Amino acid sequence: MDRAQEWLADYTRRVGDIQRRAAQTQEQIKNLRARAASPDGSVSVVLAPGGRLEELRLAPRALELGHQRLAATITQTVQAAHAEAAAQTQEALLPLVGESDAMDFLRDQIGAAMDEEEDGHSSAANGTGEERTHGGRARADDDDGESFGGSILR
Repeated sequence: MDRAQEWLADYTRRVGDIQRRAAQTQEQIKNLRARAASPDGSVSVVLAPGGRLEELRLAPRALELGHQRLAATITQTVQAAHAEAAAQTQEALLPLVGESDAMDFLRDQIGAAMDEEEDGHSSAANGTGEERTHGGRARADDDDGESFGGSILR
């Protein structure tokens, strides 16, 4: 076998190896499930690949939290599961892409998405009872957004 044929055979073997690892990684990512529970155990979630909420469980004590705290607890638990999903995805991809510019890019994108997710939630989700209107002013839960002081149907 001459040098060119050896190079081609080696190259073909390496490409096949990469294709096998990529298929394994793809299958691994398809089967990932991210789980998280609130610190008090009142809320637990399971996320499927892509962040789809696959399961939401509320313990009986979750109903004692009130609607605002429950919403905040659910939001925080889903965020924790998203972080877990991101970590699992990075772990699955690391053997395929290694410590490389591609992995750094993935980490940057996941980090930016997680930051946006944390910043994008209204304060209503954290239990304060307020959210921001389009104009940026705080709005209480019973404020319907009208500038004249609220609904006349109270």
